[in-house]
Amino acid sequence: MTQSSDLTDGDIAYVCNLAIQAGELAARMREGVQVREKTGPHDLVTEADCELSRLLSESIQSRFVKDTVVSEEDTQQSTGSASAKTWLIDPIDGTDNYLRNDGQYSVMVGLIIDQMPVFGWVYAPASGISYFGGPGYGAWKSTASQARQRYERLPSLDLNGTKRVMMGFRDRKSHPWVLDLPNVQFVKSGSIGLKIARILDNEADMFVHLSGKLKVWDTAGPVAIALGAGLEVGQLVADGLPFNLPSLEQRSTVVIGRANCLSWCRRHLLHS
Repeated sequence: MTQSSDLTDGDIAYVCNLAIQAGELAARMREGVQVREKTGPHDLVTEADCELSRLLSESIQSRFVKDTVVSEEDTQQSTGSASAKTWLIDPIDGTDNYLRNDGQYSVMVGLIIDQMPVFGWVYAPASGISYFGGPGYGAWKSTASQARQRYERLPSLDLNGTKRVMMGFRDRKSHPWVLDLPNVQFVKSGSIGLKIARILDNEADMFVHLSGKLKVWDTAGPVAIALGAGLEVGQLVADGLPFNLPSLEQRSTVVIGRANCLSWCRRHLLHS
């Protein structure tokens, strides 16, 4: 069991296998998948998003019958009381990447208890890698052919060295001055879940989101895994990241990365 929830090893494996099943379904459906706009041309949803949402929601609810399950594609569900266990599902994080078939999309599931992310799962269909973990459990990855491996705690960020930063195109466009920051290398990545994976795999140092327009299913799973790995998670103006259910919006800035990344961001980005 984890130290922060009553999940058993069987529960963890169940959700991990479910995310793999959903990811394999997404890959099979991609060719010729139907697409429609949700709120506008930059907010797309596919037939696969909806099909994965049904699979994940119904399967998780059938095993955890007393818990609340909320998916990005079924937001009419109540998120319950502040003390309820809530499962947050992003069936395909990175729908645009999914449609481009660039491999930068993932299936994400996060468990929130008492407003805190306690466990997360991210599956990358393109690579076949599963990432999972949470506070008190650690952060792990596995594939169909390789036994699970635990991530070691990363060294602190070198404040004098090059910073490998992942920041979305819209943030960079809205804050063009970030491109002039010294010793910064911008690393491209799609899904937030895969951004955290890149940090854990030492391919980037931090993920920064400035616009404050995320939803709780965007971050629940990745943040739990990040906390399991000992990464810093916070905002430019505060420590920690709020999950104020039943609200589904997360309007704060988001910083996730190696130790010292919050200090560096507050020094160089706070005036944004």
